[in-house]
Amino acid sequence: MITLRSFLIGIICVVAICAVTPYSNHYVDGAYLSSNHLPLGPLFIITILVFVVNSILIRISPKAILSQTELVTIWSMMVLAVSIPSKSFAEYLLPDLVAPYYLATAENEWQDLFHQYIPSWLVPSDNKAIFYFYRGSPVKSIPWRAWEKPLLAWSIYALGLYGMMYCLSVILRKQWIEHEKLTFPLVKLPSEIMKNPEGRSALNSFLKNHSLWIGFAISSLIHIFNGFNANFPHVPRIPMQFSLDPLLTEKPWNSILPLPITIQPSVIGVSYLLTLRVSFSVWFFYLFYKFECFIAELFGFHTPNSPGEFGFTKSFASHQEMGAFVVVTIFLLWKAKGHLKEIAKSIFSKTNNPDEPLSYRWALIGLVFSTVLQVILSQFMGMTFGIAVFIALAFGVMSLIFTWQVSSVGILRVDSTFDPMMTLLTILGGRRIGPANFTIDSIQARGFRTDISQLPMPTMMSVFKIYDDVKANKKWISLCFVVTILIALPLSSYFFLSLSYKYGGENLSSWNYR
Repeated sequence: MITLRSFLIGIICVVAICAVTPYSNHYVDGAYLSSNHLPLGPLFIITILVFVVNSILIRISPKAILSQTELVTIWSMMVLAVSIPSKSFAEYLLPDLVAPYYLATAENEWQDLFHQYIPSWLVPSDNKAIFYFYRGSPVKSIPWRAWEKPLLAWSIYALGLYGMMYCLSVILRKQWIEHEKLTFPLVKLPSEIMKNPEGRSALNSFLKNHSLWIGFAISSLIHIFNGFNANFPHVPRIPMQFSLDPLLTEKPWNSILPLPITIQPSVIGVSYLLTLRVSFSVWFFYLFYKFECFIAELFGFHTPNSPGEFGFTKSFASHQEMGAFVVVTIFLLWKAKGHLKEIAKSIFSKTNNPDEPLSYRWALIGLVFSTVLQVILSQFMGMTFGIAVFIALAFGVMSLIFTWQVSSVGILRVDSTFDPMMTLLTILGGRRIGPANFTIDSIQARGFRTDISQLPMPTMMSVFKIYDDVKANKKWISLCFVVTILIALPLSSYFFLSLSYKYGGENLSSWNYR
């Protein structure tokens, strides 16, 4: 059972993250509080709570220190919240609601091409609100009247999306954590930090390990030197990024460009937690993709890049990933067939499922409801029914597979080379899809599906794993998640819009506005 103080501390941390994230990401242009599935911001805060707060409390009253269960509660609320003011909601979605109008010119003909397919209630329609978003408001305030309807509509859509992910996580929790025993490499570090100390010490055995602090000192020294170098060029820089591109300028070798070599201590550390099979597969298949590009160039095959946001990779690789997702989905469902049968039996036998965050009956009801909510909202936005259903289901499947990858492999940052609309484009062709579907999907995809490096579903499953490790009551997870999302959505919108109207998107450093 969670305690009141851990719940309140969690809420305070959620508010702080929502306030600081836009400022750090776009004004200071500093380190992202979260850019992967082991977020820096929550990890820093939980470390401060252990080192500073618990060290003070143990001197006052040893019984007053934050326990492992309390720290897990605070952690779970922070890691879910940290993506909302960033890549899972505010950072991409809000600028994309304004950009089609502010960036429209006579040359690009956006007004004639697709403005008529965007409902007026879906975006801010006031010209001053649009202009000041990019240039800064003279009164430094948010024009709420222009933003009320769009924020309400997109917040409801986000709730449907997050609800779908949560219910899927509940349904698959037992299969992946208890039956398949996935390793969850990214859970190891926060889990060790939050372990209860022994005796009257504020620190547990992990935090007293000398090897840990030697490794931390080495990586910190590298980051400190390179951070100073960015602001004071006379400070020497320790090179961590290299490129083989200058050596591969002639055909067919230039077909494998770019070929960077980046040394990241955090990735090296996580790699030690992987099995040899998994760590081998990560680099082997990357080089195999480069080998495919080389062979295609050698034999004269045309290999265009994927369209739009996925232009960083080749089109054939995107289609290979589409096929792989189909195969992996079938594989995962086949492995889980016994568990899915148990779920079906528990529904009809009215079992309460006491070990789950939510009963399977309510998880299935929630899954159907949240998916239907996405479809209905997409139809109101202007999508056709079939396209809306396919996109909702396809992204649910993609979220499931990315969660499985993070849980089993420990990939810090997942990126897709395609999205549901690209799959439809391959199957149906652009003419059958139509401009209205493309227009609405481009806004949805930009806001929720393009950059999935902070996809919430892997975070939800990782929280389930930590709760399972500490043997805490999972029934309270649902309350923590609901409160976190209901706080983070409006606050993220407020702080992001405040920053935009105070300084103007054109004066901020992030490329998200452009």
